[in-house]
Amino acid sequence: MSANPYRDKQTIRDLTEALRGEAAGLPPMSIMHVCGTHEHEIRRHALRQLLPEHVRLVAGPGCPVCITPASAIATAIELARLPERPIVCAYGDIVRTPIRTGSLFDARGEGADVRVVYDLREPVRLARENPSRRVIFFSIGFETTAAPVAVLLRGELPANFFIYTCHRWVPAAVEALAQNDDGVIAGYLLPGHAAVITGQVAYQFLPEKYSRAAAVAGFEPAEILAAMLSIVRQVKSGRLTVANCYARAVRREGNQRAQEVLFEVFKIGTAAWRGIGELPGTGLHLREAYERYDALGATGVAEATDVEDVMPGCQCHLIMVGRRMPEDCALFGGECAPDHPKGPCMVGGEGTCRAHYLYPEEPDD
Repeated sequence: MSANPYRDKQTIRDLTEALRGEAAGLPPMSIMHVCGTHEHEIRRHALRQLLPEHVRLVAGPGCPVCITPASAIATAIELARLPERPIVCAYGDIVRTPIRTGSLFDARGEGADVRVVYDLREPVRLARENPSRRVIFFSIGFETTAAPVAVLLRGELPANFFIYTCHRWVPAAVEALAQNDDGVIAGYLLPGHAAVITGQVAYQFLPEKYSRAAAVAGFEPAEILAAMLSIVRQVKSGRLTVANCYARAVRREGNQRAQEVLFEVFKIGTAAWRGIGELPGTGLHLREAYERYDALGATGVAEATDVEDVMPGCQCHLIMVGRRMPEDCALFGGECAPDHPKGPCMVGGEGTCRAHYLYPEEPDD
């Protein structure tokens, strides 16, 4: 047996055989995951090659960098270019993500003070070390990263620390996908790390309202295959539910304390997703009690508008909703590659195009 039971060859073999057996005789079906980490692990371990030919696994909008709208990046660039020259902090991938007019990385090359951080505490430390300058944290991501940000904002922070938030709430986005999948998607493979916060109950609408199978999945090969097997079994039996195939981390109701803190600081609202458009209920916006940290309010900078989300020739907006594979894009691997990306899906460490570039397979999926 492998030292890692979730990668044990016999376990993988057993799950694959069970999956093929349960799928035998069923009509072709598509299953969508909504997690960039899932896509990377699926490609890294070549899991699609283990699936029955008529079971298709497609990637949804699960990469936080990829779905951050171009307007938000343009706004962050404007903040960085203010004459007072604030220190703008962000995680690495979003700094490199291009829009039509450039990137935060380009702004840094032009003299803006843009810094890559790896920990929420770094911008706070920078604010304390530079009391005469504004320090602005460009904060993106799903509830997984929004919850720690909420904890941070409830604490004692320097007066020169501000935040420009662009957080998103995954369950509402999955509901929007289900509303618009035209019945093509038989089931949804749900993101384990986001479900740690929300719990599996947050997705109960999938079987109850949209008649879709669903399973929360971890990130090891056996966990992903087990979730796929659950979805296929649900479809076969007609007994649809939200299965928890990541029980070692996810509880039915989620982390309720984290939810309390999250919604003390943030409120739900409409938000834009890059290339997809505005989705009701998917935005996490600062509540009034925390607006003193809002970088836009403090600087007078307005949210950018009329910024093109889709670069010329780029197919990211279709890849993020499972309507194209990266290999279908004419730019893939040529004009668009990790060291010179054209679209966001090639930039982000969780981007679908980047996963397909790093772990190429025969074009049978």
